[in-house]
Amino acid sequence: MSLRQKTLLLIGLTLAGLIGVLYASLSLILIRSFAQIEEQQAYRNVRRVQEALFDELDNLAVLAADYGEWDDTYAFIENTNQGYSQENLSDTNLTNINLNLVLFFNRQDELVFGKHLKLNQPQATQIPPSLIQQLNSDSVLLKHPDTTSSITGLILLPQGPLMIASNPILSNQETGSIRGSLIMGRYLNDQRIEALAELTQLNLKVYRVDNTQLPVNLQTVQSNLSEQESQPSEAPILIQIISRDAIAGYTLLRDIYGKPALLVQIDIPREIYKQGRISLRYLILSLLGLGIVFSLGTLFLLEKMVLSRLARLSTNVQEVGTSNDLSLRVSVKGNDELTHLAETINLMLDALESSTKNLVAEREKAEHLLLNILPESIAKRLQKDSDTIADSFEEATVLFSDIVDFTRLSGEISPTELVNLLNEIFSRFDRLVEQHGLEKIKTIGDSYMVVGGLPLPRQDHAEAVADFALDMQQEIDAVNAQQGQAFMMRIGIHSGPVVAGVIGLKKFIYDLWGDTVNTASRMESHGLPGYIQVSDATYKRLKDKYVFQERGSISVKGKGEMTTYFLKERKPK
Repeated sequence: MSLRQKTLLLIGLTLAGLIGVLYASLSLILIRSFAQIEEQQAYRNVRRVQEALFDELDNLAVLAADYGEWDDTYAFIENTNQGYSQENLSDTNLTNINLNLVLFFNRQDELVFGKHLKLNQPQATQIPPSLIQQLNSDSVLLKHPDTTSSITGLILLPQGPLMIASNPILSNQETGSIRGSLIMGRYLNDQRIEALAELTQLNLKVYRVDNTQLPVNLQTVQSNLSEQESQPSEAPILIQIISRDAIAGYTLLRDIYGKPALLVQIDIPREIYKQGRISLRYLILSLLGLGIVFSLGTLFLLEKMVLSRLARLSTNVQEVGTSNDLSLRVSVKGNDELTHLAETINLMLDALESSTKNLVAEREKAEHLLLNILPESIAKRLQKDSDTIADSFEEATVLFSDIVDFTRLSGEISPTELVNLLNEIFSRFDRLVEQHGLEKIKTIGDSYMVVGGLPLPRQDHAEAVADFALDMQQEIDAVNAQQGQAFMMRIGIHSGPVVAGVIGLKKFIYDLWGDTVNTASRMESHGLPGYIQVSDATYKRLKDKYVFQERGSISVKGKGEMTTYFLKERKPK
C-alpha cells in the first residue's frame, strides 16, 4: 500500500471514527428518545383497542340489561308467549342488533327459549352443544345471587370466540324475585374485528390461545402476558419491535373464568422511529460533508508538499529496480528530509552496484563448480529443493574401467608426472563423455565410472556406452603413442535398473546403487586387459549392431556362473 493510500486511509478512518462516535452518541440519545415516544404511542394504541373491545362488551351488557329488566321478558319466562319471541327475537331483529345468540333460562336453569345465528348467516341454527355443555358444567352465567349480578366476558367455542353477557331477568321496577337468566352473545368474528380496526384506525389480528398451531413467537408473547400482573379492570400489554418498519403491541383477553382466551396483536408502522432515523441521517450527512471538505483540503496540502515528491522518488527507485541497472541514480529537489533520503538511496545504490558485481562473479564460479560435480538437471533440482534427491531408473547401462598395472607405474615416476598422466587420460575420457551424452559418476584412483540413460532417460543408452568404450580404447592407444607407454584397460559393462541420487552434506556426489552397478563392476574386475567385457543383458541389447566374441561362462564373485562377451566393434551399416 502506497503512502498516498495510507494517508487517505488514515484520514478516512479518522473521519469514519468521528462519524461513528457521533452516530453512536446521537443514536443513543436521539433514536432512544424517538423509540420511547414510539413505544408510548404504541401502548396508547393498544389501550384504545382494549377500550373498543370493552365498549363492545359494555354495549352487549347494556343490551342484555334492556331485555332482562323488562316486564315482557319477566312474563315470557312464565308463559313463553310466542308473540314475545316473534316480535322481539326474530332472526331479523337479532341480525339488526348484531346478536348471534339469545338464551332464556328459568330459575331452575332450564332452557326456556334459545336461538343461535351462525356467522354470516341470517337464519337460525342449532345452539352449539359445546355451549350448552359448558353452561351445564359451570353455571357461572346462570346463577345470579342478586339483581345487580350481571356477567360480561368471553367464551371460546369451536365456532369462534363469543362475547357474552348474562343478566338476571327482572321486572321493570326490579321488584320481585329473579325469574331466570338472559344470555346474549356476539361472535368476535372477522367482521367484528374489521369493524374494530376501522373504528380504531389500526391493523388488528386476533389469535385463539388454545390454538395448537400458534406460532412460537406468539406463544412466548402469550406466556409473558400471562405472567404480568395487571389491574382488575385492565388487560396486560406488551410492546415488541418486529422490524425496522413495524412495531407490535399485544394484549391478552381472558374469558369469564379468568383463563387466557384471546391474544390481540396490533401492528403499527414505525413512523416516529423512521422520522428519527431520517433526522439522524440528515445530521450525519451534514457532518460527513464537512468532514469530506476538510479531508480534501488536507489531502491537497499533503499531496503538494509530500506525497507527489515521494511518488517521484518511488518511481525513480522502481525504475532502477526494474531495469536492473544499478548505475542509475535518483534525484529529488529541495533541502529537506526527502532530499537527504534521496542522497542516502544513491549511496546505497553505489554499495549495491559494487556488491552485485562481486556477487555475480562468485555465483558464476559456484554454478560452474556445481555443474562439474553434479549433472545439470540434478544441480537445478538441488538449487530449488533441499530435500533428498533419489530416482529409480528401470533401464540404464553402467561402465567401469581400470588401467592395468597403473599402481605399479605410480612407484616408478614422480607424483607430479603420475597426476599429469592420469589427468591427460581422464580429460580425454571426459570429452568422450560429453560427446556421447553420458554421465560421469566418479573416478577412484585409476578407475573411471560412467553411466548412460540417466539422469535424463534415453532409449539408446547401451549403444552410447558401447561407442564410448570403443572410443576409450582408441584414446588409450593415442596416449600410449604420445607418452611412450603400454597401458591396457579392463572395461566392464552391464545394463539393468539402478537407483541414483545425491548423498552427503559436504562434498556431496551423484552416485548409483543397485545390483546393476555391482554386476558392471564385476564385469570389469573379472575382465581381461585390453578387452571390453559385457554381460548377457547388455549383449542382448547390442548383438544386432555390434560384433561380439563369446567368452563363455565364467565364475563371478557374488553372482555365480555368468555368460559374458567381448565387445569388438560396431557392425558396418
